Amino acid sequence: MTGANLLAATPLWAAVVNPSPSPSATPATFGANVIGFSFLLSLLVWGPAVMAVVIALVPNPRGRYERWFLGIAFWTSASVLALTLIAYQQFQVFTTGVQFEENLPWLPSIGVSYHLGVDGIGISMLLLSALVGLCAVIASWEVRERPRSYFVLLLLAEAAVNGTIAARDFFVLLLFWSAVAVPLALLVAGWGERPRAAGAAWRLLGYWGLSSAALLAAGLLLYQAAGGSDFAIDTLTHATPTGRLQLVIAALLLVAGISRLPLVPLHGWARAVWSEAPTGVALLTAGVASRLGGYLLIRVMAAGEHDASRTLAPILSGLAVLTVGYAALAAIRSRDLRRLGAYLALIPGAVTALGVAGLSPLSLEGAVLSLFTGGLAAALVVGATAALAERAQTRSLATAAGLAGRAPKLAWLLVAACLAVLCVPFLATFPAGLMIFLGSFRTQAPAALLLALGLVADAGVVAWMLHRVLFGAPNPDAPNPGDATLPQAWFLGILVGTLLWVGLVPGGPKLFGVPLFDPGLVNVVNTSTPDLSSPYAVPSPSAPGSSQSPSPSPGTPTSPSAGP
Repeated sequence: MTGANLLAATPLWAAVVNPSPSPSATPATFGANVIGFSFLLSLLVWGPAVMAVVIALVPNPRGRYERWFLGIAFWTSASVLALTLIAYQQFQVFTTGVQFEENLPWLPSIGVSYHLGVDGIGISMLLLSALVGLCAVIASWEVRERPRSYFVLLLLAEAAVNGTIAARDFFVLLLFWSAVAVPLALLVAGWGERPRAAGAAWRLLGYWGLSSAALLAAGLLLYQAAGGSDFAIDTLTHATPTGRLQLVIAALLLVAGISRLPLVPLHGWARAVWSEAPTGVALLTAGVASRLGGYLLIRVMAAGEHDASRTLAPILSGLAVLTVGYAALAAIRSRDLRRLGAYLALIPGAVTALGVAGLSPLSLEGAVLSLFTGGLAAALVVGATAALAERAQTRSLATAAGLAGRAPKLAWLLVAACLAVLCVPFLATFPAGLMIFLGSFRTQAPAALLLALGLVADAGVVAWMLHRVLFGAPNPDAPNPGDATLPQAWFLGILVGTLLWVGLVPGGPKLFGVPLFDPGLVNVVNTSTPDLSSPYAVPSPSAPGSSQSPSPSPGTPTSPSAGP
């Protein structure tokens, strides 16, 4: 056997080098199937963590190289985005199953493996994480206080989020899921606005610790129901617990999901963190870390616990309605600009929850798409209100008035953010919201109607806020405001541009019917939603005149027919 054959026969070499996506007959886009290396996901997960260690070890005599930390974090996040865009462009939309897969034994005695892989849901979430991660670094451009520690923790949070998305082993997912909370809480406590930053960090740890405990209990029950063979997510979601046990597991998954998404009543951490954290941390938390709650509800609860999901669907849809109504009432009473933005950022998560509760193929596809679009919208509204409060030198709605003429760029960016959370046309949240409402009206009609009315109430609050802050009479006693700085214009512009791109061409640009460089987010998402939603599909009616009973097999005796 030659050296090349020995390498090819080595399982570790094959797991690291061989491309995992199976070839498709037709390329998804021009230039597809050029690369497909199976260590891509490990680069996305561990690359930021390694660079965090590099930042921690870079010498900084007399504080002369503190801007290097920002540079390392920026180019790390930019590289993660570039690799994610390559994976997204190379993703094969004509196949199903997991792509870019890595699977190595880790703890074989209990069935744990280092198993990474993505389907359409995972690759869209990784793209969201990469976009928001880069925007979070740009939003942290002016961080001067302990920048080394700040960017180390920011990159560690990004690595944990990517690990949660890419994990195909429940044990690995639980580790990354729990790890996300630690660097984010330290960032809020160390760099948030005092004196409320410490309380916001403890709230984050408390609620997210509850979600981790609920997820651990659900995972152990699923592991037992699956026979205790392994922790592969595919194995656990195909387990068939008994009725009462399945309901308990689904309830635990529901608690874990809504604690992070978040929904009323487990939303207590969101206002505190999104209004008191530094802008970059608030972006990362609102844009992608909180979307992991919806990801869990889709990936594990809806995909595996079918009967219990149907039982809990009215509860989930009711919580979505309560969240939208609470956002409207709390926002109209708020006198703090950043808190108002935090309340509005609750809306996309509620829309996603309605899509999960709809449990129809259309609503579930809309929910998956809403994870991406809602994350962008939540990050945009939180970032726009934080930037406007910073440039206006006040968070008070009574003081910040008539800013449109003096800060036009920030004004229009805030308008775009508010329109995005309301799912208006031409923005990416519109097709996701449309699919969710159309798919949910069949199964959760009262909740869908009430949530739509709640969005109307939120639109009234948004109109009031925009008139008062942007287009009302200027306050002569207010500090002299400034328009968006270059970093603020960049990170907010990236979010708005992505929302417009996906909203205008959700299926990707085409030339003579052939997709170009973008396979289309809807097409990518659709590769995994049919298998996910097939248990909830409504059986098609039989054709007129067709028999409802199956045709008898050859040799099977039939009853004698009636005489003429």
